[in-house]
Amino acid sequence: VGTPLKKTIQGVETNDPFEELETLTSELPVTPFLPNISLHESIAYETDGEGLYIPSSNPSATRLTRKLLSAMVELLQHGGILFGQQNANTNGQNWRVTDTSTENCDVANTTGGSGFPAVVGYNAQDIIDGVDLSAQVIDAYVRGAIIEFYWMPPNPVTGGEPWNCSGNPVEELLPNGTGHASFTSMLRKIGAGLRQYKYEGQSIPILFRVMHEMTWPRYWWSIKCANPTTYRRAYKYMQDFMIVNLGLDNILFTWAAAKVSWYENATFNQWYPGDDCVDILGFDRYASYETYGEDLLADCQTAVIHGIDVGKVVVAAETGVSKGIQGVPETDFFMKSFLLPMANDPLCKQIAYALTWANFNEEKYWIPLKGQPNYDSFVEMYQSNKSVFSEDPRWVDIQMRYGLGVYSSYDGPFPV
Repeated sequence: VGTPLKKTIQGVETNDPFEELETLTSELPVTPFLPNISLHESIAYETDGEGLYIPSSNPSATRLTRKLLSAMVELLQHGGILFGQQNANTNGQNWRVTDTSTENCDVANTTGGSGFPAVVGYNAQDIIDGVDLSAQVIDAYVRGAIIEFYWMPPNPVTGGEPWNCSGNPVEELLPNGTGHASFTSMLRKIGAGLRQYKYEGQSIPILFRVMHEMTWPRYWWSIKCANPTTYRRAYKYMQDFMIVNLGLDNILFTWAAAKVSWYENATFNQWYPGDDCVDILGFDRYASYETYGEDLLADCQTAVIHGIDVGKVVVAAETGVSKGIQGVPETDFFMKSFLLPMANDPLCKQIAYALTWANFNEEKYWIPLKGQPNYDSFVEMYQSNKSVFSEDPRWVDIQMRYGLGVYSSYDGPFPV
């Protein structure tokens, strides 16, 4: 992600540096309204005989996967937003996992060893590249984290980067296309990897976020190279292949567009793949620190309104200050611009989690360490009852009652 530039679309100043976005349905900022029903009251997933929610994408999802979805729905009633981080236990500012070590985490380092994210994100491309994440995934799951994988597929026609449009990949990945064999081969490798993550003999339920940020002109599946029709067809094929052909019944599909408050109509009326394809409704939002809080709030409000409309759990699937927080001059960022805009808003406080990006080094990070700017602000956020980390009693109680993580031996009934 880059630092946004300023330009004007239909007389509205935005942080959008891409001229191509003028071909998208550009809209005036949305004025949020307060629906007369809460997100929890609007949940529209079907239920099984135990009362567990069934993922919209797969009626055959495992019992443990249904437990996770049900636990996320119940969390909406308890208050507090789960905090997540990408690569939380695989790399930090000053360390990298070199073997099967699971001992390090910058969130824990910042909180004196007591804190761990309630959501941990990983990159499915690592599976394709032969990286064994088993120790880290299982460790995070046992410590109470929801496991999320995202994937930016390489161009299946050329093997090029995800932003390479050559060869019309969004159509050629389909059966009989020139990229079909390559695309399905990558999916098979991912499937084999996701299937091996088990705890006490059960496949760990995993949130899977792929072909995301399609309204941002960057990737071969986005508006840069595709249109809503070709995108929806490709997304549906990918999903069906993973569920039907690969038999992956431990997946919840998270669908996340970028900057949804700017492109609300295009996002939800054009690119949205359909209720049966979406288990978790997400949004991705990066912005400069000057506008981050207001941009996050606007996207969050828009996403929750549509979550209420379609009856889905809503998450901030990926969010943060562009290029990291190391250059943010304000010292209360995590309270003023991150947590409180969501937690104090009647719409946004209903999201399940917000996941920020990974720590790479001391020059590029999203979680500060002691002595760095915003360290005190992060600790204050951690201690706030408006945030939920993996060891938070509210989340531990839900996990215990649904039999998730280290409590997976519990066998119901649900909820207790």
